[in-house]
Amino acid sequence: MIASSANFKARGLYPINRFKLQGMSSLQGAIMRKRFILSVVLGGSALLLGCQDPQASSQNHSEANELTEALIELERRAYEDMIFIKGGTFTMGDFGAVSEAGTWLPYFPPTAEQNKAHEVTLSDYSLSRQKTTWEDFDTYLVVNDLDVFERNFSDVWEREPYNQDASSRFFIDKPAKVTWQEAKDYCQWLGEETGLPLDLPTSAQWEFAGRNRGSKEWLYSTHDGKSLASNRELEELVYEGSKFVPVGSRLPANPLGLYDMADNGKEWVNDWFSPTYYAENPTITDPQGPADGSKKIVRNLDFSFSRVGMSASLPSNFNEEWNVIAEYTFRCAAQSDTPVGKVPQ
Repeated sequence: MIASSANFKARGLYPINRFKLQGMSSLQGAIMRKRFILSVVLGGSALLLGCQDPQASSQNHSEANELTEALIELERRAYEDMIFIKGGTFTMGDFGAVSEAGTWLPYFPPTAEQNKAHEVTLSDYSLSRQKTTWEDFDTYLVVNDLDVFERNFSDVWEREPYNQDASSRFFIDKPAKVTWQEAKDYCQWLGEETGLPLDLPTSAQWEFAGRNRGSKEWLYSTHDGKSLASNRELEELVYEGSKFVPVGSRLPANPLGLYDMADNGKEWVNDWFSPTYYAENPTITDPQGPADGSKKIVRNLDFSFSRVGMSASLPSNFNEEWNVIAEYTFRCAAQSDTPVGKVPQ
């Protein structure tokens, strides 16, 4: 088990300094620099602890090695879990749904102002295929000497990182539920560690990817068009979204290879909320949302819909207390037109 961040700080093993290595890939560079730092840290620690209990010195080495390997593994996954999303132009907003007769019908006429259909053009980007897990988020907390705790608004309680209990909401493979600021800080920190331009996706990027590059024709929850459940069963499944499960374990990926875009927790995106932003910008390229605001947007399949799969008709839900609510999940995006990770065929 990896030791707490406080233990690492007390032994002088934090912070881990970053530097660039030339002539190799970013991923190779990340791994090499971490292992180089590890050798320097352990060498210095050995000198300082040479006169102390050999057993304590060995434990220090083991814990430092575990933390470094956890960070290396996190960086590796950050690359390998990315899905390249080819940009394009699509209709964002309430374009309607397919009835059993095969005709398009609006979900809620008249459409809410913020959900009215509008044309959006996006540049290429990459998006993580999975939500960020507690294991990954706990590594971020420990490495950066941040408190590991659970919260309910202003009330906080200490917890142990790397929970191995599959029934716990903090189980390492379940999606991390954090505040918007924590989600953004994590993505930007991971970007610094990997050399990737990581940040939260915009609302438009999230919707474009969730709808398989903005498609209006995706009628099924799975890539092969085979329905896994009835509409009622799908409704019940989405209602069970409060029962978080390990990422990628409940439903198949969408056609792009992205998991849990429809369930397993609503997701933070980067934008401030405004009910008039798209009415004021009916045709826009790479929208970032308003410059400021008081509410942050979260995205996911709304519980009132039966279709499992992201639809432009779903409301851009928002949270007035975005700085204290820790009930939403997230994934990171690489804001670059250079492909990162898997390129869908």
